[in-house]
Amino acid sequence: MNEKQPSILIVEDELIVAENLRLVLAGMGYDVPEPAAGSEEALEQAARIHPDLILMDIVLEGSPMDGIETAKKIGQFMDVPVIFVTAYSDKKTLARVKGTEPYAYILKPFNERELAFAIELALNRYRHDREIKNRDTLLLAISFSIEWFLRRRATIPVHDPRYEKNLTAGIMEILEHIGFAVHAASVCIFRMNPGHEGRDGAVVQYLWVDPGTAGGRKVSITNAESITFTTLLWGSLLGSGNAIAGDVQKLPEGERRFFEDRGITSIAVLPLFKNDTLWGFVGFSDTKHRDWEDSEMEALQIAGNLIGAVLE
Repeated sequence: MNEKQPSILIVEDELIVAENLRLVLAGMGYDVPEPAAGSEEALEQAARIHPDLILMDIVLEGSPMDGIETAKKIGQFMDVPVIFVTAYSDKKTLARVKGTEPYAYILKPFNERELAFAIELALNRYRHDREIKNRDTLLLAISFSIEWFLRRRATIPVHDPRYEKNLTAGIMEILEHIGFAVHAASVCIFRMNPGHEGRDGAVVQYLWVDPGTAGGRKVSITNAESITFTTLLWGSLLGSGNAIAGDVQKLPEGERRFFEDRGITSIAVLPLFKNDTLWGFVGFSDTKHRDWEDSEMEALQIAGNLIGAVLE
């Protein structure tokens, strides 16, 4: 599968300049949709195509907003890096630009090398910033879960009749916080089949599904469903403590079909151990392709360890 190229939305009121930029960026290998000639068109395009980067001219003749105001407006409903392109470098313009926290500011006229360098730096910086933000959000959710775990464990003893109900409610709360933090479509805890020593499959024990999955596509997995391991590889990887992450189409046929039939396109699966024995695994799913970043997987491993501690 070919890697998707970053998409760049050009916002430029001069049609000849916009077309020239489009050809240059396409020649660099970027995905370049139809340029926007004004602020209203830029808002509509950004909301519709969700570009990876916006190349924004500051002066937009005939538009109700200039490029700076348009960038602020776009920033209210989506997180996207913006590079401003302008012939103006006065202090007033620079001060207004700084308020939008741009990823770059290029003065006209510029050459292709300067443009390519600015775009690559902006995309890399944005990926880095997003990774840090996602990690911090996830760690905050995990810290909440730890607080809950310590508080509940101290107040309700194991022999109390309320313990099991409280445990289930607490685990569901943990899954919800972590699910929202990692932007997962669902988070599911599978328990290895009792009586089969986990050799041939697992059963859904706890399940959280995002009630507002992006794009309207829902995960159709339900409680008590079971997955059968079609190869020894799947079970042996989990048993050795390894995580499995990526698109489900790369999985063995049986496991792939299980997830695809339920609307799941991408997963991150981590083993859960109870008393140093493989008890099951926790799966984070998405209904679209995604790359599970190293920082996400490290934080999810912490979450898995916490859930394992709760189970014990």
